[in-house]
Amino acid sequence: MPVRVALRASGPSALIAVAALAVVGCGADPREPASGPASPSAPASMSRPLTVEELVSATLPGKESPDAYAHPVIVREPRARDRKSEVSDPACGRLLEAAHGRRPSRPDPAVVEQMFNWKDDINGAHSTLASYGNSGAVAAFAQISEGLSTCRYYESPGPTTIYKGTVTAGPAPRLGDEAVRFEITAPSEMGPHVTQYTVVRTGSVIATFTKQSVGGHDVRAFPPALIAQQISLLQRAQS
Repeated sequence: MPVRVALRASGPSALIAVAALAVVGCGADPREPASGPASPSAPASMSRPLTVEELVSATLPGKESPDAYAHPVIVREPRARDRKSEVSDPACGRLLEAAHGRRPSRPDPAVVEQMFNWKDDINGAHSTLASYGNSGAVAAFAQISEGLSTCRYYESPGPTTIYKGTVTAGPAPRLGDEAVRFEITAPSEMGPHVTQYTVVRTGSVIATFTKQSVGGHDVRAFPPALIAQQISLLQRAQS
């Protein structure tokens, strides 16, 4: 089916927005990629940056399965560079900034976002695809890896309370040129609020997949088969 595209100016704090995101989730796919060290980085010169139009064309179909709700692909407009991070730990701020395609880079990366909602889950999933020029994707992934090596806990102001996130690194999946996986857990009235991140660099693109669960009632993982499908589409777009 045709991909619908919506333009959106970036909000005041994407980091907080991701922490507070609550949409309908999905069931886990048993075909989880084998865990292990991330594959070696490919030279930045081996891949070309993708335009916004090419990124949109390389996103997952609007309805990946019969029980999914379709959402338009959102094209993110560049954000002012002078906005200060509201995350208490600078290492965590840099980690989240790069994971969400907000690391300053020249030229600005092309960024698109996509939400995923499934009928049988309370909370949902989200992806951010950011394509950088020059060696921007390599530098962005290095910032993610460096931040993850020291970021353990941070606080940031939320709409009604202070978000208190504990960061836990997991085994790196074998995806793309290099990849990491980690979780951020925060207390909530309904129990632990967990956001699982899978971040993959494939050529010039950083692809970030997040899946939320609350109180242990939802599936915690973004479906591995959909991640693999998205990475394959990005690789084809850059070939």
